[in-house]
Amino acid sequence: MTAPRAQRRPKTIENSPAVRQMVKLVEPVDTELHPQPRVWTLTYRQNEVLAKYPLFFRSVHYPWTYSTNISHFGILCGGGWYPIIEALARKVESELRDLWREQIQFPERLAVLETARARGTSTFPVLPICTDITQVDGELKIEILYGSICPEDVAKRIGDFVEVAQVSSRYVCESCGRRGQYRESHWRRVYCDDCIAPEEPIAPLATPA
Repeated sequence: MTAPRAQRRPKTIENSPAVRQMVKLVEPVDTELHPQPRVWTLTYRQNEVLAKYPLFFRSVHYPWTYSTNISHFGILCGGGWYPIIEALARKVESELRDLWREQIQFPERLAVLETARARGTSTFPVLPICTDITQVDGELKIEILYGSICPEDVAKRIGDFVEVAQVSSRYVCESCGRRGQYRESHWRRVYCDDCIAPEEPIAPLATPA
């Protein structure tokens, strides 16, 4: 009688190659201002990311058309996670450009889309769009509206990209981008050891005159 095979541990997204690769590729943030990066010093970096992917982040550029959290408040997390967000945005932007290119190449698809819009039966928005990026309990949270011309296979790929980004954030310091871990006692965020015990004190904010 042969012994039963040991049950194989189910593979989860946490230990997937995609997450390990993402965490490995994130580089520490250098603000050139202080060894401890602070969110409000990274506005230029946020603007750079938002500008590079105009389809995915179009609610930021056209807030009068797309009233969303990200159009009002921008990216609401530390700069250490920006490389993760940019890697996600790059992949999604490519998918969106392919989707829109198909509409242009096939006039009948554009005609159907415009007819639906004219009759008020088309789902808003047309293409997938990012509506919110924030931090919740030590994890990146990314909200997307998938739109009326996003087929299931594309939506599935975009959803997978989002999941990898969110899980990867659990292992990357939100402040500086180094390897980190969840800190229950530090506002339920992911930090590295250096960011919770800096060698140099963080300079206080200047008092308004």
